[in-house]
Amino acid sequence: MKLKVLVIAPHPDDETLCCGGSIIRHVTRGDEVHVIVVTDGRYGAPKEELRGSKELVEMRMRELHRAVRRLGLTPNDVTFLGFEDAHVKYRVKEVTDALRDVVRDLNASLLYSPLPYDGHPDHSTVGKIVTGINVMTRFYLIWIPIGTRKVGLLPLRRWKRVKVNIEEYREKKVEALNEYRSQLGGLTRILERLTGKYETFYLRDTSTP
Repeated sequence: MKLKVLVIAPHPDDETLCCGGSIIRHVTRGDEVHVIVVTDGRYGAPKEELRGSKELVEMRMRELHRAVRRLGLTPNDVTFLGFEDAHVKYRVKEVTDALRDVVRDLNASLLYSPLPYDGHPDHSTVGKIVTGINVMTRFYLIWIPIGTRKVGLLPLRRWKRVKVNIEEYREKKVEALNEYRSQLGGLTRILERLTGKYETFYLRDTSTP
């Protein structure tokens, strides 16, 4: 049975970091895949002079389009919601409504979403929103909380962890990530963790609040 897959990315590049290999895997098996990018990514750049600029927003959009082509998609398979980067927690209702609309319009049967325990506020807020959407979801972790905030990951002990072997797609995933030239130099540790043989996802324990 073909799936209708919706990958929810808080920022351009999250879709490839979290599940680039899984996207290729879905495309290869004939599933319909769509990517929705919640924010414009305007503050995400190692180069300080780019942060907050329209130039960076446009650059990251072009990078995303090149990256998804590497994953077997087209720009028509991408929806930009355009919310301001780092401000999702201030626009919860609007983001919730927008995500629900896309899920309904696409009749999505499988979602990929950041965990509600991710260390980045945009990611955790999106994750909390998605836990309220009644569609099968694979949750991913990109930003591990640091210091004492790591206790926020304790509820994951009650979630089921799924590891997807993407070894045959790994090279294409890395090629897609390399399209994000504006991000080079800023994601070293994350890249080491997220470009291996497996992509790791979490299935929600519905008894977890």
